[in-house]
Amino acid sequence: MGLPELSDDPRDFGMSFITVSGFSPLGDEINNPQHSTTGLLQVVDTATWSQGRHLWKLGADFRATRQRAYRDVQARGFLTFADQGYTGNALADLLLGLPILTGGARLDNPQNLRTESLGLFVHDSVRLAPSLTLSAGLRYELTSPPVDVDDRASIYDPATRTLVQVGTNGLPRAGYRTDRDNLSPRVGIAWTPDRAGRTVVRGGYGIYYDQSSLAPGEALYFSAPYFDFKLYFPLPGLPLTLQDPFPAFFPLALPQSALTFQRDLETGLLQHWNVNVQRQLGGARAVEVAYVGSRGRSLVAARDINQPEPSPLPFNLRPVPQFDDITIVESRATSRYDALQQQVQQRLHRGLSLLAAYTLSKSEDDASSFFSSAGDANFPQDSRTLAGEYARSNFDVRHRFSLSFGCELPFGPGRRWATGDGVMAALLADWEVQGIITVQSGRPFTVALLPEIDNSNTGRSVLGFGANDRPNLAGDPAVANPGPDGWFNTAAFAFPPFGSFGDVPRNGLEGPGYQNVNLALLRQVRLSNTTRLQLRLEAFNLLNRANYDLPDNFLGSPTFGRILSAQSPRRIQLGAKVVF
Repeated sequence: MGLPELSDDPRDFGMSFITVSGFSPLGDEINNPQHSTTGLLQVVDTATWSQGRHLWKLGADFRATRQRAYRDVQARGFLTFADQGYTGNALADLLLGLPILTGGARLDNPQNLRTESLGLFVHDSVRLAPSLTLSAGLRYELTSPPVDVDDRASIYDPATRTLVQVGTNGLPRAGYRTDRDNLSPRVGIAWTPDRAGRTVVRGGYGIYYDQSSLAPGEALYFSAPYFDFKLYFPLPGLPLTLQDPFPAFFPLALPQSALTFQRDLETGLLQHWNVNVQRQLGGARAVEVAYVGSRGRSLVAARDINQPEPSPLPFNLRPVPQFDDITIVESRATSRYDALQQQVQQRLHRGLSLLAAYTLSKSEDDASSFFSSAGDANFPQDSRTLAGEYARSNFDVRHRFSLSFGCELPFGPGRRWATGDGVMAALLADWEVQGIITVQSGRPFTVALLPEIDNSNTGRSVLGFGANDRPNLAGDPAVANPGPDGWFNTAAFAFPPFGSFGDVPRNGLEGPGYQNVNLALLRQVRLSNTTRLQLRLEAFNLLNRANYDLPDNFLGSPTFGRILSAQSPRRIQLGAKVVF
């Protein structure tokens, strides 16, 4: 393409990530290239002891994890063309070769992480009566924070307002201390109230801790001098060009970004409980109704502790001016989930088996993931005021119905029709139809400003990828007939005054639902007493329904409010399998 390489390492050679407002991006995503190799050593031992009505279990689980990786984030750089540029048209600026913003990183941060964990548990299941069983247990988990083998990492120290090498000056090697109070009680009950044993009531409660993801530990590697990120923008008499998008000489030495950890970072936990009633109907059917709930606490999330208050002043200095954004990884996020689940099941009976399930649920949190995801940046607009971030989870689906079935066609020997030995009976015998029907409501999304627009004048966040500012709500976003050309009323959103945050809530709109039918036609052909041939004709998305993706949620984009993509269309495949 003729663009210069930002890195001297051949593995980083590749096309920069180029965004043009209103169009699909070009080039390689900013988190590439990357590669990792993870090794796990696990030693597990359990013991079971039966005594009278008690069944005791106890054990230990030790794990040692090693990861060698490189994550060359921003090593290929990015170029941004926006309607707020030179001509007022992003595509025209691209044709002129004049980006409004560029950036990239020169880095030397190979990752060499290691962590260990130990789990100890004891559990007792006691039959209090023939119809009543109680179980209870306790688990203890100790997980060491991931550390670099050579301590070749640095993080921001709020006490000194400087970057400090981990493992020095009292700074923990991982950037935070080990959480040592992870006790997990568990209790469960099963009761059969009727003598026939056709009804069962079950309930349970437990606390479950997160399994030490290495991803937050990788934040160790994204501070100077090992990660040198620079941002460029046009200056009077010094425009950015495609010939030199990453200038070696840039008169403004912009401050560096930095990352740090909450020193007493806790392990995320989930309190989970459920109550369900199951009833057998006849010899092959059962129905079940359940309530399921959970509450998450100390979940990992991030924010910018160096974000200034919004201001219309041209130079809005950060609280610590020698740094740009300072991302802190914290255990501050919470979640809540409640669901009513209903299920009908029929085991194979007279050639038919099925499982139908419906769930009415609601999931809420203030950060659905550590990283940005479709529809929401998972990063606060205002890092100093976090209460407004609590809303529907990115993955919240209010209604979901699914039906799976298998039906043996009633033809051939032992069936209702074509039971003879003729040609027709042979052709029609041993056929089966299988299918899965899924219907669900849409996922929520957040209306935001284009990532390249810093309307609040509070700076961009590396981890938030700039998609933090939101518009003001100026009307009703609902439309009578939402479709791909207009999923919501775009006139209901407006730019806030420069130097202020918008009032649009997180995940305030809902995207398209999902409907799908998968169907398979199978035939078993016996080749011998021990060998058979299975022929399969399968159709995915049989009705070829357009299951739309989320709409363009960025105010300032020419395609704002439109849906630009959909999931897979109908696919048909033939298959054969020999079972012997």
